Amino acid sequence: MVEAAVLRDAPAAGARAEAPLRLLVLTPKPKGVSPGQRFRLEQWAPRAAARRNVTLDFLPFESPGLTKVVYQPGKYVEKAARLSFDFLRRAGAVLRARRYDGVIVYREAAMLGPAIYERLVARLGVPLFFDFDDAIWAEGTGPKSGPNALFSKLHFWGKTATICRIASGVLVGNNYLADYARQHNDNVHVIPTSIELESYPVQPELPADDPFVVVWSGSTFTLPHFEHARPALEALAKKRRVVAKVIGNKPPSRPIAGAENVFVPWSENGEAESIGAAHVGIMPLFDDVFTRGKCGLKALQYMATGLPVVISPVGMNADLVEHGVNGYLAQTTEDLVERLDELARSPETRRRLGAAGRRTVEERYSAEVVSKLFADAVRGTIERRRAPT
Repeated sequence: MVEAAVLRDAPAAGARAEAPLRLLVLTPKPKGVSPGQRFRLEQWAPRAAARRNVTLDFLPFESPGLTKVVYQPGKYVEKAARLSFDFLRRAGAVLRARRYDGVIVYREAAMLGPAIYERLVARLGVPLFFDFDDAIWAEGTGPKSGPNALFSKLHFWGKTATICRIASGVLVGNNYLADYARQHNDNVHVIPTSIELESYPVQPELPADDPFVVVWSGSTFTLPHFEHARPALEALAKKRRVVAKVIGNKPPSRPIAGAENVFVPWSENGEAESIGAAHVGIMPLFDDVFTRGKCGLKALQYMATGLPVVISPVGMNADLVEHGVNGYLAQTTEDLVERLDELARSPETRRRLGAAGRRTVEERYSAEVVSKLFADAVRGTIERRRAPT
């Protein structure tokens, strides 16, 4: 079922209404499930429709039947059958592409295999846009164990370059991803992941006295990044009372020694409140190909709620935070301990950095600001293709 996102504003008096554009968006997951989709195209859709007359119709690869079994152990026969059904559904979607002014592929049109559907769209002559927000070309970033390790062997890592080459335009979340995309395509636009400010109001400040609450939010896949901060958190817990608060779908494998450990199951409805009920947010990262492609979503979420942040200077993080102005960058364990201890001792520094971080999100990373960049890039590319030569 195609889901449309339309929210129209009346044009200003005397303004000339832009010709409508209707785009088909091919996503891996249904709406409201994938963080990347939620904080990118799903946020931009109603705003692009209202302000630039660009309507997005979403069509996921994953059907409800596949969703029910995809993360369960075993059941390979049923998974294969469901996947086959969804591949056929996707073929039907591609045949409908001619009805649209363009097609956007978020990450990949199908979960497995080469870029078959993307090639078909391009051969139909329909403008194809490729949107991605991770280093998805980096081989080996899929599951090496667990319920879908077998299927991950069928992933074609080289298709990211292929889709970049055949796309009319490439939309990426940061400059590192843009550098990769520009090896294959000249029409590349940096469109950062965004935050809906109305969903992330500034949260009430926690009491300044002990304990000192450090929050980390993430998924099972990113838990190893939290482990990167373990030595610093355990060292800090020897100096003062610390609450190590983890928000996600799975707690760490073992508690932070010496700290009070709190696990909060992730919920979209309570996400902002859970994040904001802390003194500081952390985003530790290893430095590798995959982490350099991360788009700073955790840090943006913390900053939107008014929390000060201490994050690793890896990839986009180094562009997002100006050290000492709107947050802190911590390269080593010692840096992280020092910055967290400083924030624990100084409520004024927490307030100053938190307020500056919120302004950063408002000015550069709000859904209102970023959706305009998105709509401008898409409309501009399509109109240039249509212009007489």
